[in-house]
Amino acid sequence: MHQGIDIVAAPDAPLGRADHTRRWALRFPDGTERFPGVIRPEGAAAAAVMGAMAPGGWGTALVRVDLEVVVSDGAGPYLLDAAGTLVLVLGPHPAMADLRVAMGQPDGATHHVGLVREVAGAVWGWFADARVPSGARVQALDGLVATGSATDVEGWARAFRGTIPEAGLQ
Repeated sequence: MHQGIDIVAAPDAPLGRADHTRRWALRFPDGTERFPGVIRPEGAAAAAVMGAMAPGGWGTALVRVDLEVVVSDGAGPYLLDAAGTLVLVLGPHPAMADLRVAMGQPDGATHHVGLVREVAGAVWGWFADARVPSGARVQALDGLVATGSATDVEGWARAFRGTIPEAGLQ
């Protein structure tokens, strides 16, 4: 336990279907369970970082997960969002060195795309993100890569009905 964040069993974690060790999640002081699909060491590392974060930052947080999967062309790492959806860091943003372009697994109708950055080791966070129709994901990613500043990213997020975390643009 770290600052009231506990590692709890998550038997229905989506990543746990293929890997039985990935059936853990984090329970936060508000009682909400987030990040189903972590293994215990990933959960402990993330809890240590998030225990020091303000509760408002938990909503945009992502947990780094190590999967036994080969990625190519510089993609990675894998991240897990609060709902247990896998997010792949696709690569660095060409104009903003501390940001990476990322895309989550489709949910059947949409893709979660945006910019992420490392907060501390085990924890990353969305800088800006949007859920876009799967058919628009290439357009959304192209538009995101074309942004050159935080102001451009704000416009991108509005265009794709995304969210800009308040902490992200400081």
